[in-house]
Amino acid sequence: MLEPEAVSAALLAAAGEVQALMNHLGLAARSAPTAKFVFEADLRASLRRALQFGRSELVSVETSLGKGGSLGQPSDVVVAARAKVPQLAVELQFHPRGEDHAGFATGVIGDIVKMAVAKSRDAVEQATVLIAAPSRFWRWLPGFAEERLGYELLNPEADTPASVKSDFLAGSTWDAMFEAGMDSNVPDRLWTSSLGSVEAKSPWTEIELHLLEVKGLGAARDVRAE
Repeated sequence: MLEPEAVSAALLAAAGEVQALMNHLGLAARSAPTAKFVFEADLRASLRRALQFGRSELVSVETSLGKGGSLGQPSDVVVAARAKVPQLAVELQFHPRGEDHAGFATGVIGDIVKMAVAKSRDAVEQATVLIAAPSRFWRWLPGFAEERLGYELLNPEADTPASVKSDFLAGSTWDAMFEAGMDSNVPDRLWTSSLGSVEAKSPWTEIELHLLEVKGLGAARDVRAE
């Protein structure tokens, strides 16, 4: 497992590269048409470089944590270890342009479930989710989460982890997630905690990066069983 300071430093370094890219695109936009947003691949690459710095273990992108189910689907960034189990896995969700906040939030929950499963099965020492979204999404989220179980996992308080029973995943809202290959055997509770947040601003957009640690608590059970 990586030290908290190392993870926080990597987040800050990746955010710095995002900020530099946003500044560059903002300047270019004054003289020529350009895409005024930061690509998800750029953030993924920046985070990989930041985690690799000074480290002998390989840091890779698009690497699987298992052979089947959701763990067989590549994770965005994985820090290897001298032992068989990786030290750190990061799932990245970048909010697209537009206002489908609910759809984006539901997709992030999918990554949280995947990382909780990975952690509970000892497929990784530390499981995390990095959420990159505009400020308007983070202002919208608390009101939405108040009326819907599970979504509070996206925005835990700095000193107060969020925890919720996984049986909310039995609802029809999550059908597509399980049809796409998510494991139905999920830990009894899902748990998230904030590892840090950073803002990146430019004249044309604002992005907030929130890094969450994810755990699964309790025995696994089939949340889709009738």
